[in-house]
Amino acid sequence: MTKSQNNLLKYFEFIFSLFSLIHISQAIIPLFLTGGANEGDGVNVTSLDLSINAKISVLIYLVTFVLLAMRWKRSWVTFSNNIFLWILIGVVCFSYFWSINPDQTLRFSIYALGTTGFGLYLATRYTLSEQMQLLTWTYGLLLILSILFAIGIPKYGIMGGVHEGALRGVFTHKNQFGAFMAPGGVIFLLNALGGGKYSWLYWGLLVLNCGAMVMSQSTTALGTFALMLILCLIYRIFRWRYEVMISAILAVTILGFISLILVAGYVGSDSIFSSLGKDATLSGRTFIWQYVWDQIQLRPWLGYGMTAFWNGFDGPSGYVQLAMKIAVIYSHNGFLDIWLSIGIVGLGIFIVSFISTTVQSLALLRISNTPVGFWPLLFLTYILLSNLTEGTISNMNSSFWAIYAAISYSLVIAKQDKYAITE
Repeated sequence: MTKSQNNLLKYFEFIFSLFSLIHISQAIIPLFLTGGANEGDGVNVTSLDLSINAKISVLIYLVTFVLLAMRWKRSWVTFSNNIFLWILIGVVCFSYFWSINPDQTLRFSIYALGTTGFGLYLATRYTLSEQMQLLTWTYGLLLILSILFAIGIPKYGIMGGVHEGALRGVFTHKNQFGAFMAPGGVIFLLNALGGGKYSWLYWGLLVLNCGAMVMSQSTTALGTFALMLILCLIYRIFRWRYEVMISAILAVTILGFISLILVAGYVGSDSIFSSLGKDATLSGRTFIWQYVWDQIQLRPWLGYGMTAFWNGFDGPSGYVQLAMKIAVIYSHNGFLDIWLSIGIVGLGIFIVSFISTTVQSLALLRISNTPVGFWPLLFLTYILLSNLTEGTISNMNSSFWAIYAAISYSLVIAKQDKYAITE
């Protein structure tokens, strides 16, 4: 392959990767396909034709596997050495055979396989540093576009209905926008801390990102983002000498427990929730979890099949709908949704995969000396926090799952190279 052909392929892959990340973030196209529908305005989004979105996803998967085939040796070695992730995807695909909705499970199994494949492609094509730059472009573009939508076409960029006035940008819901931009703020911060001639731009994007998240009125995303900013400082402990690091971790843990006891005892949990615009039930989430748990106990081991549970009043999800007396389309907890889909077997495999990836991210952080080394651990923290009250990875068909897979595979490569790649 000539130099010009190499350059052409390089540019194509960058544009393809950027477009794919934007698309699987469920930005722009779904907003237009739903006509800017809002929660509470009576529009049944499930009745709309969103097939073009699925067709674009399938096209992305086809191109992804062609690009993986071009580097098949590296792709195969990386894939086969991440045993927990490929076993998890295997369980997802095999759940078709016990699914209560086989057609839906088959469709989302293809999505999960394709999105995981895209994560493998990112890991084998780009270093962690290059992935961060790609994500900087993705988050930066969607942030700017969201602001422009809010100003230029507020019918789409600003929510109406029950969340009137909340910024949703190029997404269909304010919570979706907030959930997406929370790790984006961390990306901007890490780039800014890295210095360089464009550090002023990254600081500016961070400020704009914070303002946009406040305008989204997504308290969960804001809380998660604030905690991640604090963790950016705390995680520096893991780069200290072992004897100092262990003492520091114990001190932080003790202080954390004391703070929780003081807050709970003297301020009161109800006051805390009220100040955040919530109640002790987390806007009804605890009731949903209770009813979901009732259904989990009916099929605890293998679940109902990938994404097969939630079908409105049809099937077992009808129990939750009737009990809540409102439309519920997911558990508001990613781990419960995984349990519903592929049982404790699948959830257990995911937890083992997550712990393994976290251990490797800590090893990378201790050896690296650049802001890039913080990214895997911070993103894994975000996955943990965001899935306590939302479901950013539950259907394994989102940019969050693609990034998780990319980080997991990248750390496999880093481990093989004795964590020599920090750039």
